[in-house]
Amino acid sequence: MTVPLASPSSPAADPHRPLVSDHDLLTRVEVLVPVAVRRQLWTLFLDSDDVQLPMVVPLEGIPERPDRSAVERWGDALDAVSAEFGVASVVFVLERPGPRVDTDPDCAWRLALAHLAESRRFAVRAVFTCASDGVVLPSAARSAPVPDDERCSRPQPSPRRLRLSEELTVR
Repeated sequence: MTVPLASPSSPAADPHRPLVSDHDLLTRVEVLVPVAVRRQLWTLFLDSDDVQLPMVVPLEGIPERPDRSAVERWGDALDAVSAEFGVASVVFVLERPGPRVDTDPDCAWRLALAHLAESRRFAVRAVFTCASDGVVLPSAARSAPVPDDERCSRPQPSPRRLRLSEELTVR
């Protein structure tokens, strides 16, 4: 099964186009993780211009509810990545099979992940949930773009332009 990419003018079709709105982020996430297959946490990285950096990290085997110390260690690792690669903000996608209904564990993960930016170099731009029937950005998780004074000033590490394929194979 394949999922066609969004129109050529959409943020999902151009990996170098800034993702400035929640809709832009939702469109990109729907292309990368269209439906839930297994329980895992995806991390996407944005530079100071809201352009997605060419790396995405999936963490498999996450528990139903977040373990505070494990989440903090993940935050420390992301802080190191931020320093190394000029990450200004991160986007999390909690992938879990089941309906798009916002569950108590989803809320617990959203709260734990949203607080990771406290005393770290990066901001948490959004926390999405990807369920068996699609992706949703809960209204409680919506956030404004990161203010300029809170962004990392380091430029994107590679000026090389990348192309997305015409189709994304679904796992």
